[in-house]
Amino acid sequence: MVVETAIELGLVFVLAATPWIELVVVIPAGAAMGLPTLPVTATAFIGNALPVLAIVALFRWWERRRGPVRRRWGPRARRVWRRYGLPGLALLAPVVTGIHMASVMALALGTPRRRTVQWMVASLAGWAAVTGALTALGIEQL
Repeated sequence: MVVETAIELGLVFVLAATPWIELVVVIPAGAAMGLPTLPVTATAFIGNALPVLAIVALFRWWERRRGPVRRRWGPRARRVWRRYGLPGLALLAPVVTGIHMASVMALALGTPRRRTVQWMVASLAGWAAVTGALTALGIEQL
């Protein structure tokens, strides 16, 4: 039973670390698998935050090897950046662009690494807490 739970939490971790599969999807899915909400929430948060840290850590190295990231951001992403800047991008990322793409976008637009990490991880923590709480409430209602 413990091994099975560990494997399932490992799956939650991998899914949360996968680009475009955000913790707002993974947490309810993990709970639907019968896993306890708190460990699922913590695992999904860590799984989503570690790739952000890796992106930030490796971004300058990538630019030195391959040149500056030149991407034509979609109109929706540009609109979010112009209106709300880094805080808005970070807070909306899990439902608009994905946290991984938002991290790359922030760095490519010249945001300092420390601010990028702070805002992205804070956003993930907030989304994880809200999603975990709503998931737990929803499960109790069932």
